[in-house]
Amino acid sequence: MSLASAPPLAPAAGLASSSRCYALAWAGSLAGLLPGLGWVGDLAGLALLGFLLLEFPRQRAYARAVLIGFSAAGLAGIALAHRAGTDAVGLFLAGWRRGAEYAAFYFALSALRDAAETSRLVRACGRHLVAQPPGRRYAALAAGGHLFGIILSYGAIDLLGAMVTRAATDAAAAPMRARRMLMAVFRGFCVMNCWSPLNVMTAVVATAVPAAPMRLLLPAGFVVAMAMLALGWAEDRLLWRRRPEPAPAAAPAGGWAIHLRLVALVGLVMALAEAAGALLGIGLVSAVTLVVPAVALAWVGVQARGAARLGAPGGPMGRPMGRLGVPLPALLVRRARRFVARAPVFRAEATVLGASGFMGVALGGALSGAGLAPWLGALPPLAIPLAVPPLLMLTGQVGLNPIAVVALIGAAIPAPAALGVPPAVLAFACMLGWGLAVGVTPMSASAITTARWLRVSPWRVSTVWNAGYAAVSLLLAWAAIGALFAARAAFIGG
Repeated sequence: MSLASAPPLAPAAGLASSSRCYALAWAGSLAGLLPGLGWVGDLAGLALLGFLLLEFPRQRAYARAVLIGFSAAGLAGIALAHRAGTDAVGLFLAGWRRGAEYAAFYFALSALRDAAETSRLVRACGRHLVAQPPGRRYAALAAGGHLFGIILSYGAIDLLGAMVTRAATDAAAAPMRARRMLMAVFRGFCVMNCWSPLNVMTAVVATAVPAAPMRLLLPAGFVVAMAMLALGWAEDRLLWRRRPEPAPAAAPAGGWAIHLRLVALVGLVMALAEAAGALLGIGLVSAVTLVVPAVALAWVGVQARGAARLGAPGGPMGRPMGRLGVPLPALLVRRARRFVARAPVFRAEATVLGASGFMGVALGGALSGAGLAPWLGALPPLAIPLAVPPLLMLTGQVGLNPIAVVALIGAAIPAPAALGVPPAVLAFACMLGWGLAVGVTPMSASAITTARWLRVSPWRVSTVWNAGYAAVSLLLAWAAIGALFAARAAFIGG
């Protein structure tokens, strides 16, 4: 579907109402940061709850179970906290305010993904990666899954999966080649979850461990993610070294410089978020929630101008025009409305995010100020962060999303320094564990998408084919956590 010719959506009344609720949750979460407008953040939480209730009849069984189970756990926590003298209404509102912050962050990131879906540049970069010769194909596709994952989320696997399938010309070698190529994309995407500021992980970890210096930890997570990608490349070379593949039928079109524009886009988002955070005095997560939709809309405008140069005439008096002669401002308004109208598509993700945020705050209110410190105090301090990655990996096997588990870790350990664990180290463990958990759980969207393209079960992708790589990556994560723990005084300041 072309950029300007996409027909305006005409959702039913219920869908239109839920779309507005989600948009209000995004706007209210940002407005609630302004001085004297904290109550708007409470309204944002109620707007998200309204969205989830309106979309409940259209939810799949898993999302319904998450909303019911997590809400019940949160309400039980509120009841216990109320017995101890906590304001139940205030805790309820605070829980859904946190859930709205998580969901608003995802809403903003989805705007960037929406813009990427119509980008000729993204498709050209994908074709260039898929056409690489066998010697550098794994590294190229792992890097592509990583970079595209930042922009497209698990849509990167769908995009590159379709290109991999079309590129399979040798019937005998096609299954092996597709497995190698898509596992490279899958692993590249998974380790992106260890560090990307344009990822839900950042929002959840930043609120679960609020004392952690995320701006310092994200670059460290990037270094570990690159090391994990190198491990994947080495594993691929060892596993398939005796099965040479034929070279691709067509040489890759264009050079590597084509990818620099996507790297520049990601860099622009990060720079603008840093600038907005410094200018407005808000955190990194809130700054990303604010600037990403604006960048996405600007990207749509650039696409429209490029499409116009390829064939559509300019407008009267030199006004910028999109395709089919639509004035650029009108096209951007139409595209923004189309995106908001699509908000119900995000119902499952919003459910997990919103309900996890609510449950984490509510159960945190039910615990004492020390959380589980009385029970964890006997453990060596380093054992606590080292336990986080395997905990996330194991709970992923039974369908628990890292969002919920990390939110619960934050509620259980509200003051990690009291246990001798620097907040930076606990947050770092959550970051690395999140990336590892996404790679081994068969219930993640990334594993399900990869398995669909390979026509195997998600369990085979995540737990069978990825088990050895995940085990070695866990050892690497432990080493990185241990190194940060040892160096905390010099680099983090405790």
